[in-house]
Amino acid sequence: MANEEDLELDVEGGKKKGGSNVKMIIVISLIVVLLIGLSVTVTLLLLGGDKAAPAAEGHTTEHSAEKTEQAHDKKGGASGGTTESSAYLDLTPAFVVNLEGSETSDIRFLQVSVSVRVAAETDLEVLKRHMPVIRHNLNLLFGDLDFNDIRSREGKEKLADNALKVIQGALKKATGKTVVEAVYFNSLVGQ
Repeated sequence: MANEEDLELDVEGGKKKGGSNVKMIIVISLIVVLLIGLSVTVTLLLLGGDKAAPAAEGHTTEHSAEKTEQAHDKKGGASGGTTESSAYLDLTPAFVVNLEGSETSDIRFLQVSVSVRVAAETDLEVLKRHMPVIRHNLNLLFGDLDFNDIRSREGKEKLADNALKVIQGALKKATGKTVVEAVYFNSLVGQ
């Protein structure tokens, strides 16, 4: 009889060890599933949470004066230059022109991403309607630059002022109104 009891004890002992292994596997599996779910959630939040992407696809970015004033106030600038319905328009695609460098005979390239601010949202339609003329005149302006003209901050600011004058001149000639209040370079890359 002792032999039967020993066998029963061994069988029960084996079941207890196997049961704890099953519990350990279940716990580890649950942890792995939770980690996968957490990583998927974080990924979706990071990739899917960008609300600015549709505006970039539509090529326009409109802001109310309140948002613009808040941005100026945070930077310590004056906010009196904007009206209640000012809006911004990205001139896409970016301008790419050849530059002739005075130091060398190598041809250089300039890529400029430009945004403009208009006084009223209704002016965006006027701007869009005359975009071919605006882009043509800006291409001529950017193409006439010397590479050394845009290396300094002052040169870039002068270029922005000249771009504003060119756009306002083209719109004044086409519509009788200047419409555009400011020009901003989102990126300016020379190579």
